[in-house]
Amino acid sequence: MLRGRGALAALRAALIVEPPPDLAIYFTTVSYSVSGALLVARSAARERVGFDPRQYERRDWAALTRAVPYPGGVLHQSEVSMALARSVGADATPPPPHYVPDPSLVSRAPAGVAYLHPGAGKPKNRWPVECFAEVAADWIARGLDVQVIEGPQDTDVAAALSARLGRSLPVVRGETISMLAARFARAAIYVGNDTGPLHVAGAVGCPTVGVYGWSDPAEWKPVGARVRTVRAADAKLESIPAARVIEAAAELMEGSG
Repeated sequence: MLRGRGALAALRAALIVEPPPDLAIYFTTVSYSVSGALLVARSAARERVGFDPRQYERRDWAALTRAVPYPGGVLHQSEVSMALARSVGADATPPPPHYVPDPSLVSRAPAGVAYLHPGAGKPKNRWPVECFAEVAADWIARGLDVQVIEGPQDTDVAAALSARLGRSLPVVRGETISMLAARFARAAIYVGNDTGPLHVAGAVGCPTVGVYGWSDPAEWKPVGARVRTVRAADAKLESIPAARVIEAAAELMEGSG
């Protein structure tokens, strides 16, 4: 195992791109990743384009050759990214689906499953688990095959959901983004908090309901053709009754959403 200067030299060598690309675009949203910026700088691309780092009160770690002004107003984050893409010549937003999963994985994924993701890396993004239990009970009564998505930072939530429900549900854990995308492409419905899997589900075209609190779906909802979001007027997750989410999911499954 390399350590110290040897490890640093090996990392620098691995980051050298030969031949250097013509263009490197540094996409940022609400935060500025120094490691991502350094990758752009290390690419030695002839043109390195990104948002003006002063937007984030950071120095220019990406060594940009062109800094693009950050767009004003309230925009969905996909439109923020498209503003940067348009600055280098992109002229249209691609139509859905925005993520085409691996066909070999899709062929092995179960069909017609109803997925719940009651967890989130950020606890403040979690709709109360008892509300997810109400959704699960409704789906079970409808005859759906209900399964729970569990992430590495929410290993306690699946057990709490089963305890509230009074029965155990199958739990999907430890899968890659590609594997989840294949699952969601064949799913009947997905309901979850504002997390990564929610956006994957929306992107592949799965009927998707996102439950939102402090984060605004006008900026952060999944990009997809079959997406609904539910948010309370006071922007508090605990103010959202399960009935609203059940209704939104039912409308999507019935094809009216």
